[in-house]
Amino acid sequence: MGNSANKRFPAFTSTNFCWLFANSVFTTGSRWAQILGCGWLVHNLSGGSTTAVGWITFASFFPFVIVGPIAGALADRFDRRKILISGGIFGVLGASVLAVATAANVIQVWQVGVLAFATGCVQAIAVPTRQALIANVVPAAHLPNAIAISATSQQGSRLLGPLFGAVFLETLGAGAVFAVSAILLALGVYAATRLQTASASAEADPLDSQPSDRGSINAFIKGTAKVGEDLASAFRYVKSDRRILVVIALVGAHCSFTMAFDSMMPLLSDQIRGSSSLYSSVLIGLGAGAVAGTLNVSQIRTDRARSIAFIFAGVGSGLAMVCLGVSNGVLPIFLASILAGWTQGSYMALSATLVQQVVDDRFRGRVMSFYIMIAAGHMALVNLAFGQLAEFISVRVLLIVPGLIWIGIFLLSSVFSREARHVIRRGTFLSR
Repeated sequence: MGNSANKRFPAFTSTNFCWLFANSVFTTGSRWAQILGCGWLVHNLSGGSTTAVGWITFASFFPFVIVGPIAGALADRFDRRKILISGGIFGVLGASVLAVATAANVIQVWQVGVLAFATGCVQAIAVPTRQALIANVVPAAHLPNAIAISATSQQGSRLLGPLFGAVFLETLGAGAVFAVSAILLALGVYAATRLQTASASAEADPLDSQPSDRGSINAFIKGTAKVGEDLASAFRYVKSDRRILVVIALVGAHCSFTMAFDSMMPLLSDQIRGSSSLYSSVLIGLGAGAVAGTLNVSQIRTDRARSIAFIFAGVGSGLAMVCLGVSNGVLPIFLASILAGWTQGSYMALSATLVQQVVDDRFRGRVMSFYIMIAAGHMALVNLAFGQLAEFISVRVLLIVPGLIWIGIFLLSSVFSREARHVIRRGTFLSR
């Protein structure tokens, strides 16, 4: 049985990867618990305003645009493990403050926004750093499996966070949800401390190939001062490789049109049932579907299977939004959310695998931070826009129309982009 599991999930033969996986589950679970709690709390504090919920969602995602690239640059210069631990500690503090303020009933909408931004900064540090570490903890042959499993942990935490959070939200309120979030983050920090690895970037400067003293304050100051130069170098690298450029561009469109609906879910829940239970159920359905989808991706062994999965995930993401938009009952909404999670999780896992397989490790942290910046940045801006538009336009229209637009973009890319066409038809990149 053990040998069979090792063949199906070879990345787990690495103890370091197991701890990295645990860190991902706990920290991302914490994030989704916060999204659940903040969304419902602000929905109530603002009298049901989708605009207010949109601003809070924007505040939690926007740090990936401004902090993420800096974190990616630092992850390419310094010990990625230490960066992961430091960010997690600050996250525990932020979530604890949010829990105490909410439990004391002194929280206001603007304060939720500030704390959502602060905890978003922590996640913006953790995600690209953790993504960059994957290649440092498994053999190259296990990298595709490790990337897909890592995506499973991230998507599965969309189930873990809301699942635990929903129980506390229904019984003890949002303050208890934030307390759960702080505990999950603390567990994530513990998992990171168990890592026993040094990233390749900690051995030599990726720009000048000169050994440096990573433990000294001077080295940190010098490296931080070169962040702008590092980011410019990484941007030129991405620009020179159209394969990576096309995948990241499509990820931006995918996140904009199929994954930026968080700000509208409390209102949709109110319209259908009028309670937090349906809102929680939607998030749980998204998480459950995402786990199933990314687990399926982790078992892909052939280019042909990858091609089929990519087409299903691409077209299915748009169709799932249409299904969410036309569903009326609790069960249809829940089933549509499972389909959305499955297709969205699969698409993001496949895209990340494609990028990670071809990126140079010297640029890995920065490239993955660009990838995440585009994904989260688009989700932040479009969530904000949809939150405001939902005050005047039906939520259902704002789900159906973007879903159809994404299907059109995906199909057109197979016609006009040689790189996208090759991935869609063959399941792999063109050779450079």
